[in-house]
Amino acid sequence: MQLVYCRKLEYFLVHLLKKIIPNLFTALNFLCGCSAAYLAYKNLFEAAFLLVFLGAFFDLFDGFFARLMDAESEFGLQFDSMADLITSGVVPGVVMYNLFLESGVRELNFSTIILQSEFTFSFAPLALVGFLIPLGAGIRLARFNIDKEQQEEFKGLPAPANALFIVALPLLIEHPIFESLKEVITSYSTLVIITLLSAILMNVRLPLFSFKIKSLSFQEYQFQWILLLLSLPMFYFFNWVAVPLLILIYLILNVIRNSTTFNN
Repeated sequence: MQLVYCRKLEYFLVHLLKKIIPNLFTALNFLCGCSAAYLAYKNLFEAAFLLVFLGAFFDLFDGFFARLMDAESEFGLQFDSMADLITSGVVPGVVMYNLFLESGVRELNFSTIILQSEFTFSFAPLALVGFLIPLGAGIRLARFNIDKEQQEEFKGLPAPANALFIVALPLLIEHPIFESLKEVITSYSTLVIITLLSAILMNVRLPLFSFKIKSLSFQEYQFQWILLLLSLPMFYFFNWVAVPLLILIYLILNVIRNSTTFNN
């Protein structure tokens, strides 16, 4: 009798851990996103970038543990997307909005009275373009949840990769090597182009390789290996600025891969 009870308790604990561990990583991603949004609003871009990076790390491992423990669920899928919408949608939108403000966009202040209550607004209408990024991320994440074609490779730039690129822009323009590009990157027209490309790349049906590799074969996963090998010297020379540069290299490698596949 005691043995049966112990087995039932063991089964219950294992089943509980299967549910808790993947969702715990998702919750950490969610909290990183909320904290990063506040830090980005306060113009603490370095801290916001670090938390988005941690959020992307947790996002990677919640799916990994869910597959490893055979604990994938519809709830986990939806919870993961909600966390990503904060970390990979709202945060880069806030960063871009603040970059527009730094480009010289004017803020407007006005009040209105509705039902004897006064409502005060303060925002920059031209900077609202930056919120096309969270809109694009929301569409991307909703499509990903129902798209069965994205099990082995992505169709469009993943929202976490896009977010890391956007939130790393302030670090890029302050880096000594790229400081000369600051005026160009922070101009209003350049920021609009980056915003539009960001929203488009997340939702265009462009095949992009993922890192769900099933073997260590270089021939089979040559582009993944090239990106991983390039990341070592990139981080050595550029530190955290290597992140947006690696995302650009990731896109270039996919263009080469797709053109090679098409020609074959």
